[in-house]
Amino acid sequence: MMLNNRLSTPRRRSAFTLIEIMVAAVITVIMIGLVVQITSEVLKIWNRSVGKLSANAEARIAMELLTSDLETALLVNNGQQWMRVEAENTVGNPTVGQTVGLKLFAPALDRPDEPGNICAIAYRLAYAPAYTGAKTNSFVLFRSLEGPRDTFDDLLGPAGDGRQLELVGDSAPFWADGSIIASDNYLAGNIVDFKIYVYGEDDAGEEIILNDIDENGIIDQGDDYIYGGNNSSEESPTSAEIFLTVVSDEGLEILALFADPAVGGAGTGFDTPEDVILQHGEVFKRRVYFQAKPL
Repeated sequence: MMLNNRLSTPRRRSAFTLIEIMVAAVITVIMIGLVVQITSEVLKIWNRSVGKLSANAEARIAMELLTSDLETALLVNNGQQWMRVEAENTVGNPTVGQTVGLKLFAPALDRPDEPGNICAIAYRLAYAPAYTGAKTNSFVLFRSLEGPRDTFDDLLGPAGDGRQLELVGDSAPFWADGSIIASDNYLAGNIVDFKIYVYGEDDAGEEIILNDIDENGIIDQGDDYIYGGNNSSEESPTSAEIFLTVVSDEGLEILALFADPAVGGAGTGFDTPEDVILQHGEVFKRRVYFQAKPL
């Protein structure tokens, strides 16, 4: 009796069948593929977000320095040139016609620890290598700073001294574009537009923009606002408005395709570089007031 019971009890399976293993393997591969795809997309979004945050952080630092330098700008009514807001014909492909450089004297907060406090300061936006050895160009805002000692000895001068009649490279190497855009002077990347509107007052006391700008807010090329010295403007500045337009790394890659003559933006899904900037850019704006009256 016991033997019959033992024989009638079903035998337990001790392993998976080949079909079950294959089904499990297929499901595992599908799951791994989904995880890899999701992880890849998350990493792309993460990298884009990190790149945008980094570019915006640099732009904020640049804005703080610009604000500090302009607020403390030294404007002396002695026939010498003390400030230039320069309109350029082009900063380089693929954007043109809407950028400026800035040159002035101010007691910079980051000046070297040496006698004196007035420093020569120059800003310049350029489509250039962001660092030494870079193989491609990028949109970079540079800031060059001369210490108080060399500023006094080489860049400041008495009335009639040619060194300060024009803040250009012909008067002193420090003001030359090539010196300003040296890689050591890197300030912020991904800056595709850098504008400064200078404000003053007309004879009736009404506020006016001293730059020559068109209906789109673009500064007329070659129309520099200059306080003092050669070619100076008649009106004295009372305030300035700073604009910095920053694009994400993704936007910068698309702009590079517009800059490539072989591509010209084809296949990017955008008609013009301005459309790229509109979708992938962010504008930082700030109003800065000069001292009440020039000295």
